[in-house]
Amino acid sequence: MNTQESGESSSEQRPEMIRGGREHSADILKLLREAAGWMESKGINQWTPGQFSIRDVEDYLSSREVYLAMEGAALAGMFTLQFSDIQYWGDRNDESYAYLHRLAVAKSHRGMGLGGQMIRFALRRAEERGCAGLRLDTVAHNIKLNRYYQSLGFHYMGTRDVGAGRLVNLYEYEAETGDPGSVILRYMGEADYALMKEWSVSPEYLKKWAGPSLSYPLDDRQLERYLDGANHPAESGLLVYCAVLRATGQTVGHISLSGIDRENGSARISRVVVDPGSQGRGIGLQMVREVLRIGFEGLRLHRISLGVFDFNTAAQKTYETAGFTREGISREAATFGGRYADCIEMGILDREWRANRPSGK
Repeated sequence: MNTQESGESSSEQRPEMIRGGREHSADILKLLREAAGWMESKGINQWTPGQFSIRDVEDYLSSREVYLAMEGAALAGMFTLQFSDIQYWGDRNDESYAYLHRLAVAKSHRGMGLGGQMIRFALRRAEERGCAGLRLDTVAHNIKLNRYYQSLGFHYMGTRDVGAGRLVNLYEYEAETGDPGSVILRYMGEADYALMKEWSVSPEYLKKWAGPSLSYPLDDRQLERYLDGANHPAESGLLVYCAVLRATGQTVGHISLSGIDRENGSARISRVVVDPGSQGRGIGLQMVREVLRIGFEGLRLHRISLGVFDFNTAAQKTYETAGFTREGISREAATFGGRYADCIEMGILDREWRANRPSGK
């Protein structure tokens, strides 16, 4: 599990988790204002110190469950849980879930893994209460924070405008299956460039998985352009993901959803590659299925398409297993090894995805 990008390290301190009470009100207010001030200093448009008052804190204590991470008598962190959230989730609200808000870590404890520890405590608390799972939201424009929650096992459920043009991304924790080959998708970042270049072993291999969109030799400048403007689900035409083994945090693949057309409800899966050392383990199918879920459930698209070269029979089988139908052929679309290859066009509709969706997904 990689939490470095959120400012956390893997070396965790373990303060005591307790249920907050009115006697903690002043300390909670101080922590929230400190966290808001830090956000402002970093240019993060999420909280402001002036938005919090002692009355707000008292309302949290009476209407939610408030949990505090205590280091002796000092407040190191906090979060709240509630069991309905129409304001943020709208028509996706489900009272069988727990909803996490106001996650904050004191300045003295940043970089110690406390955020992840509190989220894991929240997951256990939701399970103890018999909830269907844990949900949270985060500001849509903060890609780094979105990547952090994705790396913890939360997957994207949609984006909502909660007022005044403030967009939040909605996330739900995906329960672990215990399968060591299980993968999660998180946004690609600069730290992934080295692997992307490593996987581009030759001009033909790069063309095989990226088509004409990237050129050999792949370099940082191309990848920077690739990510420019990407990964804003409500606005971008491109979402770019890396696949990570949940058990170890190893990055094992890459996939993108491109050409997102919200007016017509369509998009295209593109640039699919699995680490050569991890192929043959079903990772590609997991990646495709999760991108389909993001597209159809999160973005509420109607149609997703892709193209695959005729000689790439393993990929064709993966796409067919995921529910894609062959729709046509672009004849002699590209050259490989001195011969022309056809590009097979495939597509899937939202109703077909629902009918083909694995149980429990």
